Amino acid sequence: MKTKNKFYFALIFLFILNYINCESSIKKNLNTNNSAELTQFQKQILAELNFVRTEPKKYAKEILTPKLKYFNGKKYTEPGKNTVLTYEGTKSLRECIRHLNAITPRKKLAFEKGLNLSAQWLADDQAKTGKTGHRGSDGSKIAQRITRYGTWKTYCAENCAYGYTNPRTIVSQLLIDDGIPSRGHRKNILNPKLKKVGIGFSNKNKAPYGAVTVMDFAEIYTSN
Repeated sequence: MKTKNKFYFALIFLFILNYINCESSIKKNLNTNNSAELTQFQKQILAELNFVRTEPKKYAKEILTPKLKYFNGKKYTEPGKNTVLTYEGTKSLRECIRHLNAITPRKKLAFEKGLNLSAQWLADDQAKTGKTGHRGSDGSKIAQRITRYGTWKTYCAENCAYGYTNPRTIVSQLLIDDGIPSRGHRKNILNPKLKKVGIGFSNKNKAPYGAVTVMDFAEIYTSN
């Protein structure tokens, strides 16, 4: 009986230790004075964005390189998951890995409340309409939307991802940018000029492909 109790105690201890390590990893890559206002999902997205920005070589080695073994031509199949038919096969992934190995680390993005409200507005809007893209149902573009919630200068950008609900998958697929010749999503995530971000998400109603994530970025931004 004592041996069994020791075994259960060891399992509980390992579970607690794993949880603490996971939380520490997220906190390490957060850069915000408003962390209490973020959902756990937003914290994970922000931590993932800051992981790749501050440690691009490590991200390439630990997160992206292992994906190569799951390709069979243009088909990508992780164990226990459905097969995804990509546009470029390993081409865009290998290109992304080379890019991350070549760049210098960027500064962390900081969460900004006004940008978050803007990003959430578009996520909610697309969940109602079922439409994709960067123009809202009211005709608004990112510059107009972020102005509703604050003031900005010099530079802003927006990323939209569809069909994914896992923070790491969302960020990594935007980085790889399969099928996007301009690699615009990757450029936004790694742009050293961009310093602030807001994150919106919805998987309700008519959300395109079941889920929409919106990231609004700005160089200089002050929330109302």
